Amino acid sequence: GNENREWVLTGAVTIYEADVSMSNCSFDKNYSEDALNLIRCSFKINDCTISNTLSDGFDADFCSGTLSNSTFTKTGNDCIDFSGSSIEIQSCEINGSGDKGISGGERSSLIVENCKINKAIIAVASKDNSSVRVRNCEISNCKNAYASYQKKTEYGPSTLLAENNSLKEIQNVQLVELSSVITVNGTKTIGTKAFDIDSMYAEFQKIP
Repeated sequence: GNENREWVLTGAVTIYEADVSMSNCSFDKNYSEDALNLIRCSFKINDCTISNTLSDGFDADFCSGTLSNSTFTKTGNDCIDFSGSSIEIQSCEINGSGDKGISGGERSSLIVENCKINKAIIAVASKDNSSVRVRNCEISNCKNAYASYQKKTEYGPSTLLAENNSLKEIQNVQLVELSSVITVNGTKTIGTKAFDIDSMYAEFQKIP
């Protein structure tokens, strides 16, 4: 039962400081913060499914690894959220994110290739000194395709490089904050004004 409330982990599955290999795994209907949370791990995740989570689907902090051929459906917040990590994401499908499809923060380096991202507020975000490359992806039904910004004061601006992606039913291609950069098929945009991050995030909060 729920009598013992002292022992709390943020993930339904939390793994700390390990080499992780997952294949053919499914995480469904998790009501903890994140369905899968890896901290200081090296990982290979292939052919996994994460769906119907209350918060983030897959959250990795200070990790390195590859994520491939996996599906993320109906996550309350971000589908995939990396902090301080170096990750390659290949041939994944993301459908129905309450916030961001793929997010890199706190000096992350992400390479995203051959993915399909459908229904997110922001399809791909680079924040807080991160560098994200998005290539050969299909992005559809999203409010914003790309975002590059600084959220935390202790970090700096971010960069996002987008090449050869297909965009369909996108309200706004890019959201670029002061000094952050987004380059789409060789066209570089440097942000000229600061965001009010709190109000920007307020729109992501679900109405009860």
